[in-house]
Amino acid sequence: MSWSRRSLLASAALLTLGGCGWRPLYAPRDRRDIAVDLAAIKVNTIPNRLGQLMTISLRDGLNPTNARVPQRYLLTVQLAESRVDVGYRSDGTTSRSQITMTASFSLHVIGAEKKEALLSGSTRAVAAFDVQTDDYATVVAQQSAEQRSLNELSDDIQTRLAIYIKDHKNMTAAL
Repeated sequence: MSWSRRSLLASAALLTLGGCGWRPLYAPRDRRDIAVDLAAIKVNTIPNRLGQLMTISLRDGLNPTNARVPQRYLLTVQLAESRVDVGYRSDGTTSRSQITMTASFSLHVIGAEKKEALLSGSTRAVAAFDVQTDDYATVVAQQSAEQRSLNELSDDIQTRLAIYIKDHKNMTAAL
């Protein structure tokens, strides 16, 4: 089989896969088709400092261009954090700690008669940090671990929202 014929068959196979909705797993995602719907999600305020950081991360991720669109959805998030010491020095003091953050979320339609959630779920992130003899260094390391966990939670929630909205748009378009 010549190279030109192999190329032609490979191209035909790729076009066929593209037509059925297949996408490479690690290909860049184009969110323009659902960007307006994601921007229409209002994020409820989450209490405490970590909640404020999570709220900001979600708002910036869902509406990165700060587009002015009517808000149609309401995202409610509950955030829980726990810290466990996992490493100890020979003198018995802590050398390493682990932070586990859990976010439970639900998406609702604003002003809907039914208060039933369109989408709900939970996600978890774990980050560890070294406990130093210097208190300031430990505080900075802990805040960095918290921020990494919040970013991971926020990214996961945004991905789930994008998948839900895209699937919902596809189902509505098919009807």
